[in-house]
Amino acid sequence: MEHKTIIWDYKDPPKDELWQARRLAEFFPLVALELTSDEKALILRHLENLRLPPERKEAIRLACESG
Repeated sequence: MEHKTIIWDYKDPPKDELWQARRLAEFFPLVALELTSDEKALILRHLENLRLPPERKEAIRLACESG
């Protein structure tokens, strides 16, 4: 999935990768099957810095690492 379709609801979206990862994580698990490998890598790079419950982080990690 081109992540711009779900996170770029701003005219000029922030270029900050952490912000982008946070927005993608907000849509889990709805978009998990459609994320590209680059989008999954982006989330994994910033996963520890996201304010999410540990079990949700683990679910995201498993989904991103499995494919």
